[in-house]
Amino acid sequence: MSSKNLLMPHMARVITSDGNRNLKRGFFELRRKLSPSLNVVTFYHRVNDPYSYLLLQAIPRFLEDFNISLEIEFVLDLPEELNHEQEKLEQYALYDAQRLARFHNLVFPKNPIQPSKADTLKATSTLLKHKDRPKLLHLVTEVTSALWGISTTTFKSCSNRYGGLAEKETRKLIAQAKDRLVNHGHYNSGMLHYGGEWYWGIDRLGHLAERLSRPGIQRDTGDIADYQRQYRHALQGYSTLKRRPKKVETLDFYFSFRSPYSYIAAERIFKLADLYKFPVNIKPVLPMAMRGLSVPKAKRMYILHDTKREANRFGVPFGKIADPLGEGVRRCLALFPYAKAKGKERAFITTIATAIWSEGADVCKDSVLEPLVTKAGLDWGDAKPWIDTEDWVAIAEKNRNDLFSLGLWGVPSFKYGNTIVWGQDRLWALEEAILSEDK
Repeated sequence: MSSKNLLMPHMARVITSDGNRNLKRGFFELRRKLSPSLNVVTFYHRVNDPYSYLLLQAIPRFLEDFNISLEIEFVLDLPEELNHEQEKLEQYALYDAQRLARFHNLVFPKNPIQPSKADTLKATSTLLKHKDRPKLLHLVTEVTSALWGISTTTFKSCSNRYGGLAEKETRKLIAQAKDRLVNHGHYNSGMLHYGGEWYWGIDRLGHLAERLSRPGIQRDTGDIADYQRQYRHALQGYSTLKRRPKKVETLDFYFSFRSPYSYIAAERIFKLADLYKFPVNIKPVLPMAMRGLSVPKAKRMYILHDTKREANRFGVPFGKIADPLGEGVRRCLALFPYAKAKGKERAFITTIATAIWSEGADVCKDSVLEPLVTKAGLDWGDAKPWIDTEDWVAIAEKNRNDLFSLGLWGVPSFKYGNTIVWGQDRLWALEEAILSEDK
């Protein structure tokens, strides 16, 4: 084993540690008090991004609750190497944004259509022309709402009223904004950046609110609990049955051993299944990096820090990591059919994933894998021969094709009846589907 592999779990634990994060935040706070100009939240807005539009609607109240300044960057073309499957994401985001808007009492079209490239460029051009105006946030809301067809005026009328920059100048400015986004360590829109950390959309606004809940920044109107609404189901721990559904469906759970988000979703989804008595069909897939899709360092680092925040929220141990990419993933996938045949697939993936993501377990080694298999309630003597089988290849490929047929590409993903969900932060949507009267 290389020295890098030996050091990785310890390096990851340091990088993701609360102490390291708090040290960085403390240093930033000292600088902020000496230089109030640092008390700025930067919003990377893309006018045709549904998540960016929903976040835009939440920002005015956020500014009332916290004594911060807002800076808006207008991005359009995101770095392709960091944003895979953009067409699938665009289609899914339209559907998901409707659900998210309803959950947070925001507005989004009932029958959304992705704005055209021409109108998107024109809207961005308009906002860039007026970027230095005093009430920019109001204009951004007006133009973006008109673009999405949620306005008392048409987009054409709005565009004619405010005008815009020449296309050459517009493209130059959005290219510069993209460079600033990437140079600061991110790759997506609908992002808030404050004090060296990133917060994505409505879903992570609670984390930023918690960070800003300190004297001199939080105003009397600010109620942190309101910003944690999206965690209400998780905080209950699925220990309280709301009501027994008349019937239940089988939940398809698309899972990857290399996905930290899959790991922090697994125990919670199984608790939900036990509560409402529905079966779970676990469908493991190969990670993107083993499907020919690169995951650059900037993306890996953001995911690492974001998962740590979410893991802390849900009380899930996380941080001492041994990356299973390659042989480790292959061995776990090879053992999965055996675990499923024995009815231990749930125990198997939670045991293995916990070891990978919080105990630094190198599952490439038999000496590490054997006690984990035993802990999952399986016999190592029976399990070991499965490591050299290839049955898992066809299973993982079928699961990948099934995932793609749903219009999705990443994990964790879930299908319950007609409800299709991507992300560990959408388990509340699954509970809504379970309790839906129209099932």
